[in-house]
Amino acid sequence: MLDPFGKRAREILKEFENINNFLEIIPTYLDINLALERIIWLKSDVIPGYILNADDLKDLMGFYALLGALAFSPYGFEMELVKEANLRIYLARIERTKNFEELSLSIELAPENEIPQRDLTIIEKRLHSEISPEERDRIALKYKIKLKDFLSLNEGSLKSVYIKNGYVYLTRNQVIELWKKSFERNLERAVNLLYELRDELPQYYLQLYNRLSEIAREHFKKRFEKVEKASAQPLRFDLFPPCIKMALGGVPSGLRNYAITVLLTSFLSYARICPNPPSKNVRIKDCIKDLSIIEKEILPVIIEAGNRCSPPLFEDQPNEIKNIWYHLGFGYTSKPRLEDSGTSTWYFPPNCSKIRANAPQLCKPDKDCKYIKNPLTYYLRKLYLENKKESQGEDRNE
Repeated sequence: MLDPFGKRAREILKEFENINNFLEIIPTYLDINLALERIIWLKSDVIPGYILNADDLKDLMGFYALLGALAFSPYGFEMELVKEANLRIYLARIERTKNFEELSLSIELAPENEIPQRDLTIIEKRLHSEISPEERDRIALKYKIKLKDFLSLNEGSLKSVYIKNGYVYLTRNQVIELWKKSFERNLERAVNLLYELRDELPQYYLQLYNRLSEIAREHFKKRFEKVEKASAQPLRFDLFPPCIKMALGGVPSGLRNYAITVLLTSFLSYARICPNPPSKNVRIKDCIKDLSIIEKEILPVIIEAGNRCSPPLFEDQPNEIKNIWYHLGFGYTSKPRLEDSGTSTWYFPPNCSKIRANAPQLCKPDKDCKYIKNPLTYYLRKLYLENKKESQGEDRNE
């Protein structure tokens, strides 16, 4: 298989009706050690032949087994490891073929007569007789993609590509580079989808994640020593999603209870105390030893946001403080104790789809919201990218 998100992969997944069924079946066919073999070859830097030549179904099972594991940690070194290993596996296969039909890109062969000869002469250097046939083949504009599809993947300058009649014409290497961006985007989108299903996944995937995490820790040993994966740490308000920033700024009366009690309370508490929970039934007392973090760091922010509402929420509805504690899992009370954690449910942040349905005024997506299914994963992604950038900057300065 050339692309786990391409046409052939979609045909195979259709036979299982939905992704849940496919993920249920994988553990009965694929041992955890076999699933990890798609990763551990990185240590030797040589891709085993049996992985490169695996049949389509086995290949897809191995790939989706790792995605199922990533559902328990959508952004971190584990995802980076899976991305690195699988990019190299699929790139090795793509390099062996001249057929791009299986890729998830809408690439077409470009007939020569579509590009004026004068342009081809300049772009492909046709008057330079000293250019070898291999080099000439490398710079030939053999493929095309609709401009709108190209722009959805390429955020850089258009100066390096040839555009005509709504199409971008590309060399083979340019197609491969575009596919790499498509693969990374599709991988992130798939993991975000599975993140919402993780409570329904067989125990196999949590066990696989734990093993994957060990390998990632070893593979990125130096970076792990500098930057731990997403864990409890002071809140980074600058990395919050747009809906949370809007809720923090105060909202009108019709939105107050949802924005403050439902959305802000759940988001701030998970983001500060347990940003990467193994499941949605975790309790606050499983994550902290006393209530000082809530009382000193979380509750004041919620109250301030409530006071910015019009009219101020807690002046208008003083008992809403009890409802805040209820949503944190302590029952309807104004005097919580840590041991009361679990009396009610510690509500997980609502998915983006629920926010759009219940409070559409809060949903004003920015470019980073694409493929994100929950405000918490938006924050996790931004934290991961920020930590990665800081880590790479430190490496360059050493």
